[in-house]
Amino acid sequence: MRNIFLLILLGILSFSAHAQRRRDDDTLHYRSVPIPAHLLPIERAYGSSSLGSVYFYGGKKLSSPYSLEIPFYELNDPEVSHRFKAFRTLTTIGRLTALVPLAYIILSSNKSNGTYWTVYGGSIAATLTFTIIGNGQINKAVTRYNTLLRQPRLGFSATPVPLTGLHAMGAGVAWSF
Repeated sequence: MRNIFLLILLGILSFSAHAQRRRDDDTLHYRSVPIPAHLLPIERAYGSSSLGSVYFYGGKKLSSPYSLEIPFYELNDPEVSHRFKAFRTLTTIGRLTALVPLAYIILSSNKSNGTYWTVYGGSIAATLTFTIIGNGQINKAVTRYNTLLRQPRLGFSATPVPLTGLHAMGAGVAWSF
């Protein structure tokens, strides 16, 4: 009986945690800070793969995905920033993994040819895995960035009219690309 009570209690707690996460996910699109109007959409070149993508910002080809850091941080979205940081971390780990065979050669007293090739092959596999996962993160960040830019922007303004002392009021909606 006690085990059943614990299972029911754990089920209720996990359901409430899931419901809270769901509520947090639903409110991701409501921003307290407006999206800067000068931000442009990011385009991914046709034929890009998971091993590397070519991006265009404002019609100009970017030299690397690291160039996306400025528009991502100007957008100030936590999910986009998190995915970009994950991309940077995974790419760095992948590059450091490529140094493992060199460390094996320098530090190993056992010069077995078969062991070296195992370390070398494992290093290549790990580097490719980290690269693919990292590029997936940057692609998700670009998708989220473009989704946020597509949302309509609502505005309200009150501008003083010269010589009358009155204010002209207006409301507007901007829908981009």
